Amino acid sequence: MKFDSIIIGAGLTGLVAAHRLKKLGRDVLLLDSGARAGGVIYSNDVEGFLIEAGPNSFRGTHELLDLVDELALSDELVTADPRAPAYVYSGAELHAVPMSPAALIKTNLLTTSAKLRLLREPFIKRRTVEGVGQTVSLSSSEEDHLVQQNLSRHARQTDSLPNLAEESIASFVRRRLGNEILEKLVAPFLSGVYAGNPEALSVQACFPKLAEFEAEAGSILRGAVKAMRASRKAHRPGEPPKRSLRPYRLCSFRRGMGELPKKLAQGLGESLLTEARVVNLHKTDDAFEIAVEHRGENKTLACSALVIATPAFATAKLLSSFAPEMAALVTEIPYASIASVPLAYRTEQVARKLAGFGFLAPRREGLRTLGSIWNSCLFAERAPDGWVVTTNFIGGATDPEAVSLSDDELIRTVHSNLSKVLGLTGEPRRLPITRYERGIPQYTLGHAARVAKLEAFRQNHFGLWLAGNYLGGVSLGDCVKQAERIAAEINQTIA
Repeated sequence: MKFDSIIIGAGLTGLVAAHRLKKLGRDVLLLDSGARAGGVIYSNDVEGFLIEAGPNSFRGTHELLDLVDELALSDELVTADPRAPAYVYSGAELHAVPMSPAALIKTNLLTTSAKLRLLREPFIKRRTVEGVGQTVSLSSSEEDHLVQQNLSRHARQTDSLPNLAEESIASFVRRRLGNEILEKLVAPFLSGVYAGNPEALSVQACFPKLAEFEAEAGSILRGAVKAMRASRKAHRPGEPPKRSLRPYRLCSFRRGMGELPKKLAQGLGESLLTEARVVNLHKTDDAFEIAVEHRGENKTLACSALVIATPAFATAKLLSSFAPEMAALVTEIPYASIASVPLAYRTEQVARKLAGFGFLAPRREGLRTLGSIWNSCLFAERAPDGWVVTTNFIGGATDPEAVSLSDDELIRTVHSNLSKVLGLTGEPRRLPITRYERGIPQYTLGHAARVAKLEAFRQNHFGLWLAGNYLGGVSLGDCVKQAERIAAEINQTIA
């Protein structure tokens, strides 16, 4: 059976790519080995508690909100108060994350010396590497030594590709903003997004804009101002202004995040095949041939355009038969394990009034819980009347053993941490725990060079595309943007 395009992997990226290709009139088939589409995005109602197994919310982007409109899901969209603060637990207190210059001046989260250190940022010399930009001596820090090793290794691997002078986020933030900003703001934020270790993550891969600001303007602040001015100039007179994204700082749907993949799957109809396991995959001169086992029946499929939209570890297996050089690179991408532990309490059990997004905890504070989302404070109908429900995360790159703890141990640990922060009394209401042994891809040093190398190799395999959050951008908005780009490329490339 021959198709124009086949996509393997029905996570959000695969779903959106299939949706767009079908809208473009392409004969597309989306395959997934699971019983349902959506990957880690799954909502579960447990006796009136709405529990998210994966992402608890999303930040509205233009591409994502346009998709919501297109799918006629706008009436189901719910948004959190954009003023709802996020907190950092430091010094046995919760501090609202400063979101404005005035708040930054007033906050007790940072010392006076840390605030003064921020003022120096525009005057700190940029870090450049010979062969990438101007030549400046690098500091002799351990991180820079790792970068130099990484550059040498990737210079050998990438041959004619440009050297990508990657630097750890920890090194970058220490140089430009100071150690206190790293420990109290940046590292907790990274725990919330990547569950990652700032000493290992690449700033060029995780926050490319920040690296660009320094490289092009010599300063994060000057680069940000320059980018804002360029954005204003890019707006053509007479064009309707884009919608403000401020009200969409945090979004979900009335019945949970699972509504988005469910709606996409419904629209695909017979173009989506679940419980379809790829048994064999190989490339001929002008097509890809895929052997699939579907509910006990063997099928042989073929296509001109193939999109592999599975996690890195699954993608490596699929590539191994015809692109071993790509499979080897994808195998290098590590993942952080993480457990999601939802706990509910009666309102009278919580000494502190919960109002806001939740909190993140720096490692130095001694909590094993990375952070807590206060779901019932953000969106209505997340818990029965008289209850609050929280989703708590434990594990990550700095605590990989946590995901192996028993349910009792996880609940006991998280409850103890929450009690310390929120002043809880009594025991929590237990709710289903979700574990991800390989949950969040880690953009470690060398990731940007690795992705560049992958793209160069991909050019040698006409009709092949790779998709997924292991390449660049772990947010749902990033996944949608990537899927839209791939669909457009397929439509332009494949006759």
